[in-house]
Amino acid sequence: MGIMRFSKLLFILFGLVLCFSCNSTSNVAATIDGKPVYMEEVDRAFGGKVAEQIYSLRRRALDTIIEQKLLEEAAAEKNVTVDQLLKQEIGAAVPEPSEAEIKAIYDANKERFGGTFEEARVQIVSVLKRNREGAQQQQFLAGLQQKHTVEIKLEKPPVERVKVAVGPEDPCLGPEGAAVTLIEFTDFQCPFCGRARAAIDQVLETYKKDVRYCYRDFPLGFHQDAQAAGIASQCAFEQNADQGWKYFRTLFDNQQSLKPDHLKKYAKEAGLDSKSFNQCLDSRKYAEEVQQDLDEGSKAGVTGTPGFFVNGILISGAQPFSKFKEVIDDELKK
Repeated sequence: MGIMRFSKLLFILFGLVLCFSCNSTSNVAATIDGKPVYMEEVDRAFGGKVAEQIYSLRRRALDTIIEQKLLEEAAAEKNVTVDQLLKQEIGAAVPEPSEAEIKAIYDANKERFGGTFEEARVQIVSVLKRNREGAQQQQFLAGLQQKHTVEIKLEKPPVERVKVAVGPEDPCLGPEGAAVTLIEFTDFQCPFCGRARAAIDQVLETYKKDVRYCYRDFPLGFHQDAQAAGIASQCAFEQNADQGWKYFRTLFDNQQSLKPDHLKKYAKEAGLDSKSFNQCLDSRKYAEEVQQDLDEGSKAGVTGTPGFFVNGILISGAQPFSKFKEVIDDELKK
């Protein structure tokens, strides 16, 4: 669904990358009155990450090609077209949202929708189905890859690592001393951070003994409720780690409703002590810690959310599980 269109776009980008690579065989990119401008200067102007950007574009193109070929082979086995295969395996496999689900989302986000339930219903159903179809497609493609021997030969650029500390106050899941530490800088009001939950859940389920996940706050300035939500999350973890993680997920499940009254209501629903939590939130007890996370994330190179570090290797944005798996597997081989 959208694979062919995305593939065409990637091929165009891939062609530009190849042209850039061909032109960069000479170390001189330009001359000004005979004086050279070297490729190293051009690379520095891109933050020194040109090689990573080229690899990323090539890998995205390669992944799309692999997925398309696997789909074509699976379709041929069933004597159907790729579109027919996707309708059978994805469209038919995704259940219609229940009325209870639709109503629950509407009730939790009335302020955002503004109109009546019936007016919002079509939008809610569309979003739920699109998200479920996307998850089902990823699951189906993962199953196809397991049935075949897929070896990635594309050479990676040298790994750049950033030292990112995790303090005793930072909430973490997974064994201490794990081979891989995954740190996320997140914003509770950021929709991309919300979408990243599925991939992180899969990482923690797949690498139970090998990955330690820690979260730090990175409230973006244009998200007016993000800082308060970050403070609220820390107030929840102050009381109890298990309830803190429950509260953490509740915030992401209600990204459009993060005003102080909502934050206090979610705390009560999570079983936290309301009096203690409300005092913590109202006094902005953890404002300094949230700001410290933001400052340290910026210093480490985070410019947007979510921002992840896998043993110091930066992964930007709401990436699929396959992206984390690629980096984690490489780290576990060392």
